[in-house]
Order: sequence, then C-alpha cells, then structure tokens
Amino acid sequence: MARQQKSYFSNDKLVKTIEQFRTALGAPSMSNFFRVQMDLANVGPEPVDAFPVTLDSASSGVYQKEKVANDLSRWLTSCGLLADGQKETYEILCNEAMLPGVSMSVVQEVGSRQGIRERFATQRQYTDISLTFFVSQDYKSLKLFQEWINFMNPLYVTQEGVRHNQGYPGGYPNNDERFAYHRFRYPHDYKRDLSITKFERNLGADGNNEEFRPDAISYNFINAFPISIQDIPLNYAGGNLLQVTVEFAYDRYYIVNNKGTAAPAVPQKGLSQVVNAENVSENTVDKASN
Repeated sequence: MARQQKSYFSNDKLVKTIEQFRTALGAPSMSNFFRVQMDLANVGPEPVDAFPVTLDSASSGVYQKEKVANDLSRWLTSCGLLADGQKETYEILCNEAMLPGVSMSVVQEVGSRQGIRERFATQRQYTDISLTFFVSQDYKSLKLFQEWINFMNPLYVTQEGVRHNQGYPGGYPNNDERFAYHRFRYPHDYKRDLSITKFERNLGADGNNEEFRPDAISYNFINAFPISIQDIPLNYAGGNLLQVTVEFAYDRYYIVNNKGTAAPAVPQKGLSQVVNAENVSENTVDKASN
C-alpha cells in the first residue's frame, strides 16, 4: 500500500507560523517616499550706516547701498536664492538621500584576565550624509550650496584683506587677483539643522480616511554643513538630467517617530530641585496645619 503524502501546509503549526511572519512583515517600506528639510529662511541683509562717509563714497552713493549679511540665511537671501517658496523648491528637487549609519570606536584590553581579550566602546562615530539634487534650469539649486561654502570660507581680496559683506546674484567677477586668500567664519554662523523624513503611502490603513497620517520616521541632524560638492560630468552624448551630490557633516542626530508615546522634556536640574523643594514645603505646611 502506497504511503499517503501529506500537503506541506497540512501542518497547522507551520501555517500559523507563516501567517505570523506575514503579519510581522506587513507592507515592506519603499525607498521612494521621503522629504528633506533645511533650516533656512528668507531674511534680507541689514543696511550699514557707515559714518564718517568719505567724499568718494558719498558722491557715488555707495554708502547708501551697502549692506551686511553676517548670517547664512541673510547671505543666501542677498544672493537671490531664498525668495518666497524657493526653499521648498530646493527640498522638492532632492531626489536621493541617505539615512546614516553609526559605528563605535573601541579600545582593546589584553592581559587583565588570562586568556580573555576585552573590548570597550570609547566613542560614538556618526557617518556623513549625502543628498543629491536635480539642477534647475536657473542653476540655483547648484548655486545654493556653492554660496553656502562661500559664506563658510569667504575670500579676502586686496593686500589689506577685504571681503564682501553680502552675496550677489551675479557672482564675483573681480575675485581673480593674486593676493586673495580665504578665512573661515565661526562654526555657529554657518551650521544649520537638517532633517530627512521617511514615510509610507498608507492612507486609510487604520480605517480612518479623514486624516493622512502615514507611518514616518525622521532623522534630525544637529549643526549640519556641506563639506563636499561632487563633480558634475558634462558631455555631448545622450542628454541626461543634471544632478549635484552634496555631502554634509554634522555633530549628531536623533530620531523621532510620528506614532507612539514620545519622551517628555527633561527638566533642568536646578528647576527640578526647586519644584521638589516647593512640594516638600507644601507637604510640610499641610501636615503642620493638620
């Protein structure tokens, strides 16, 4: 008598395990739903009251037009790069982003325990991130990061070492003299926060079609600044969309989810001591009155 073959899925325990796996997997996350945000604003440069005014500058009216942009947003605005809605345009033009990893530096201890090699974490290392943007027809998405670096590391011209007080939409055609050199600004002036939000297209997944609340995770980068603008190849072969890749360094990042209970704000040590002292005094008064 031939042995009856059982189906692979006749095992109820196996079928239950497959269903649990499918439930745990859910809908796989897709790589083409994300948004980049940059902490920039449309703020114009401040006018400068230069007194006393020399005769040459007064006759030409230069002192009435001179302005200073000692802030990154003011500099980019003076370059004509942060008009109304332009910041959002740059963020939309970002077509590729990288969610960063993290690594630990370790130190090795040998010989403290016989036959054991111990390793200890010493420093948390954050990897740089790279963002790729489509280059717009007016090249402003490219010029945005060029001017960001110009603000970080301005050029000083003439033998006296004079730099421009603001940016200019037409560029700097007179920066070709031999005595020019660079100096850096303070890090506080050119560092800005960035965020990359990864979300999913699951409208109505929880049965509520009134509000669009997709699953999302945000990487928030503290004190970011561009450190590299990659080369852009040009050729007379088949035309392609121009893209520019910019690498950013930052101090650290933290992650925020749009669902679940978020961590409460941590009170300052001195404030918590005052609150505790007030509670103790109130409890003492209540006991004394009773």
